[in-house]
Amino acid sequence: MTRPASELLHGYRCECHTSRPANGDATTLLGSVDVDTALQAVRWIRVAVRTLSPALNSEAFDETWQWLSEDHHDALQALVQGEPVTLALQQGPTAIQWTARPVQFLKLATRQSINLPACTQEYTGPTRQRE
Repeated sequence: MTRPASELLHGYRCECHTSRPANGDATTLLGSVDVDTALQAVRWIRVAVRTLSPALNSEAFDETWQWLSEDHHDALQALVQGEPVTLALQQGPTAIQWTARPVQFLKLATRQSINLPACTQEYTGPTRQRE
């Protein structure tokens, strides 16, 4: 008897949030991505931080450079060991936080027509009106 394949996939959830705690502003999700490997998760954070770094004040830039040049290795190791990671920066009144954490994703049905119900052939999708 063969055992069915697991319905769960291992991966990582990455997010970037900002807030202005002094003003009482709620946290805002700026971006997120789901990836397959810890390396992809760290890479996503590194690219985002590297893109933002020229606009940072000197203190936040120094923290960013430290994380980009050395601390990202520790973040990668933590993710591989199943621990979440966070990089938090303060840019003036704005707090910026990147997180990555191990997650399990539920496998979804494939998009191959042989696995989809017949009614999917009738759906043409939303139509757009030209302005």
